[in-house]
Amino acid sequence: MKKIILYSTAAFLLGIAACKKSVDFIADNTTTGTGFIPVSTNALIDFNNSPNRTLTSTLGSSTPVYPGGTLLKVELQYFSQSPIREIVLYETVGSGSRTQVATIPYAPAFSTIKRLDTLLVPYTVPASAAANTGIKLEYEIVNQNTLKLTRTGWIRKNP
Repeated sequence: MKKIILYSTAAFLLGIAACKKSVDFIADNTTTGTGFIPVSTNALIDFNNSPNRTLTSTLGSSTPVYPGGTLLKVELQYFSQSPIREIVLYETVGSGSRTQVATIPYAPAFSTIKRLDTLLVPYTVPASAAANTGIKLEYEIVNQNTLKLTRTGWIRKNP
């Protein structure tokens, strides 16, 4: 009887030791079927104007204000396990329609400090927009598998 218990315990311990926990969080928690979705979570910051300004996620009193014709360079940090095709920038001025402003083909821009691809996306505030108009900027990261992630930031045009 002691041998049966001893062998059973040994078999149980070997079975537990044979189990290996996966260390690939993304692969274990993504079920798209066609590949992976891009990932981007940094604050959208304009690094072209001093002081640096963070775009807001909604149109409100803290939305950064820019005069028409101002050039913004907003930092976008991202990565994807699936190949990235392009970055597309859309604008919506006031209650107008969504308009594509720029398409930037993907080029590796890996930052060794941030450990991500990092891109400064240029955008010029339209001079024709009315004073105090809210402008919605949508940065869309598109993979070759057509899966995409859209980041949204708001600015306001001053008089």
